[in-house]
Amino acid sequence: MSLSRRLFSGASWSLLDQALKMGSALVLTPLIVRALGAGPYGAWCVLIAVFAQYGWLDLGLTVSMPRFFARAVGRHDPEEIQSLAGTARVIFLAVAVLSLGATALVAWGAPGWFEQSQSGEGIRTVVAVFGVFLAVQTLCQPHLGYLKGHLRYDRIAIASICRVLASSILIYGVLVRGQGLVALAIIHAGCGLMECLLLVLFARCLDPSLKPQMGAFQKSRAVELMRYSAVAYLMMAGQNLRNTFDPVLIAAQAGEAAVTGYALGTRFPVLFVDLAHILAGGQLLSLFSRYVGNNDQAGLGRAYAMACQLCCAVAALGAAMMWLFGSAFLQRWIPEHALAAWQVMAPAVLPKALFVAQTPSMVLLLAMARHRRLAEIDWVAGSCNLALTWWLVGWLGAPGAAWATCWEQSLVCGLVWPWLGARAAGLTFLRVWWGMMAKPLLRAALVLLPCLLLRSWVLPNYGHLVLIGGITAVWFVTVSLWTLRTEDRQWVLRQLPFGGRQATNEDASFNDPS
Repeated sequence: MSLSRRLFSGASWSLLDQALKMGSALVLTPLIVRALGAGPYGAWCVLIAVFAQYGWLDLGLTVSMPRFFARAVGRHDPEEIQSLAGTARVIFLAVAVLSLGATALVAWGAPGWFEQSQSGEGIRTVVAVFGVFLAVQTLCQPHLGYLKGHLRYDRIAIASICRVLASSILIYGVLVRGQGLVALAIIHAGCGLMECLLLVLFARCLDPSLKPQMGAFQKSRAVELMRYSAVAYLMMAGQNLRNTFDPVLIAAQAGEAAVTGYALGTRFPVLFVDLAHILAGGQLLSLFSRYVGNNDQAGLGRAYAMACQLCCAVAALGAAMMWLFGSAFLQRWIPEHALAAWQVMAPAVLPKALFVAQTPSMVLLLAMARHRRLAEIDWVAGSCNLALTWWLVGWLGAPGAAWATCWEQSLVCGLVWPWLGARAAGLTFLRVWWGMMAKPLLRAALVLLPCLLLRSWVLPNYGHLVLIGGITAVWFVTVSLWTLRTEDRQWVLRQLPFGGRQATNEDASFNDPS
């Protein structure tokens, strides 16, 4: 299967997976909030944020493993694959043991955090169930890295789809029966274990020899892995400071019930970023890497410029949808928490839109292996975000966390990322900031301007929201395509896996003989 077809298959299945996740969140979240109550649901969100900190234990390996597996697969070297898999298993086994130790500490201290929301034994059970699942999931990371190295994101998405469908059905069943946090944790962990099993089976189908072997660990391989992972770990740590500590700080300052409005308000902005990453992030990384591998600086610059324009269009459309229809949607979706959720969603839209608009700059740095400076900036900015969040939450409550991220991430994505992207692409900062971000965003905003006339017809009704949202999207896509230059439109089509009628010699060179 050619690289382009494999990427297209992975993107298609990942898009379906994301759509199912959004649909599940749309249906189940209001039911869970009503069934548990604001306090217990806030406690659930805080525990999820605590478990997210387990990512600090992997030292960046989950980011670097796909790169090393992809290199070994490209070399068609089964011995290197086996040594890499064996080395990774030993390292992740140590990480799993550490995670179990962390779970024991969290289980000991967590009941004191939520005395008004859940019994101590119930909280300990939730922590124990999730902690064991995360340890098992850690042991499966080499298989996940192998699938990513083979660019089999379609198999990864299929496993995730099975988990989403099974967990959604089971969660609905236990909510009907009035079960609480413990049942919710058991379902999430059980379905997560099923996903891990599927990933292992898919990896074994690709390579039956991918199984534990004695003596496969290599110290030199471990050193190579850890050196490369250090930069990725620094970047991940900075992102964790910005994205995963907010529920914990809100619970400490304003109580776990306040976390509910924050979690509801950030749900769809985060899903929007995930969806944009599926549509653009992975594809752009492969595309930019192709130009870097061919040492085609002119082609890379053109691809970067066009990707910025397209991502700006997606960012503007997503931001407009959330700003125009977000309040009405929340009133229909979760009316009792709509005001609190909207106070969080409104300031969260701008930083997410700028993040999507400047995704090409971040991907360009990764493709050119110039992400060390990006990691350093993420760490500094994440630390500032953490301090600002603590201060603003004490002053404004849960919306303070959203405003802290709005100010910090808007500055980073709106100024720092364009500067780093301009240096990597060999362009001036003004050309990148104005020509590849500000100007496309303004152009997209002007295209969307007539849609403000529909604002008075927006009602907290799913039928109205779907109809008006569909009209807005169709108008935007039609006008944007009509105003796109012919040569740019042709260039975009050539980059799509199905854009050309026949493969060029360049495309053929990226076919996988296997």
